[in-house]
Amino acid sequence: MDVSQNVNNPKMKKSGFQFKQFFLAHDKCAMKVNTDGILLGAIAEVKNAKRILDLGTGTGLIAIMLAQRTAEDCQIIALELEPNAYQQAVENARCSAWANRITIQQGDIFEVNFPQKFDLIVSNPPYFRDSLASRTAERDIARSLQKSHYDWLMQAKKWLAETGKISLILPTQEAEILLERSLTSGLFCIEICKIITKMGQEPKRWVITFALQHQQREEKVLIVYDEQNQYTSAFVVLTQDFYLKM
Repeated sequence: MDVSQNVNNPKMKKSGFQFKQFFLAHDKCAMKVNTDGILLGAIAEVKNAKRILDLGTGTGLIAIMLAQRTAEDCQIIALELEPNAYQQAVENARCSAWANRITIQQGDIFEVNFPQKFDLIVSNPPYFRDSLASRTAERDIARSLQKSHYDWLMQAKKWLAETGKISLILPTQEAEILLERSLTSGLFCIEICKIITKMGQEPKRWVITFALQHQQREEKVLIVYDEQNQYTSAFVVLTQDFYLKM
C-alpha cells in the first residue's frame, strides 16, 4: 500500500523523501519508501523499549523512525540481506540525528544470531508468494517471500525479551494466515490494528503484535482517508511528527 507519493506527505525528492527530522535516500533500494513502513514505524509500541531489532530494514526507514520516537538510551539494530539496500540503510542511518543509536548489519535473519534479547522486534517483511520474477534480483529479494511469515515470527521469538513485543505489518490475508498459525507458536497475539486506505473499504493491511505473555487482545482500526479524500484526524495525529505539512 502506498499513499505517500500521491499527496503532500512527505515531500518527494529525486532520490528519496524528506521527512520533518530526516532525509531518507532510496535510489539504491529495490523497494522504495512506502506507507507500510511509515505506518509500522509510527504504530509500533516503543514504551520502555531499550533494545529494538528491525528485521529486513530496507532503506532503514523504520529503524530511523523508531530512533526518533525513543529515548537516548535506546539502541536499535537493523538487519538487511540485500547488499545495495544494506549500504543505503548504513548511509541513511549515518546521516540521521540518531547515528549513535542505530547499528545496521548485513545478513539473513535465518543465519544470524543475536546473543542479546530485544524489547521490541519489528518487520515489514516480503509478502508476495510465488510471484513472477521482477526486473531485478534485488527487487525479488525485497518482494518475494522465501520463508513463511510464521518462520519469520518464530525466528523473532528467539530474540524476544520476556516482556517484549513483535510487530509486523502484513496484507490482510497474510496476517489472517499468520494469526491462525500462531496459535501453536507459544506467542500470543495481543494487538491488531487494521489499516483501511479509504473510509468504506475493507482493510488492506494489519499491524499485528505478539508477546510471550498472554493478555487481552486489543483491536483497532485506522482509516487513512475519509470520504472526501482528506486525511483522517487519527492518521494526522499518528504521522504528524514525520510528514511535512502535517
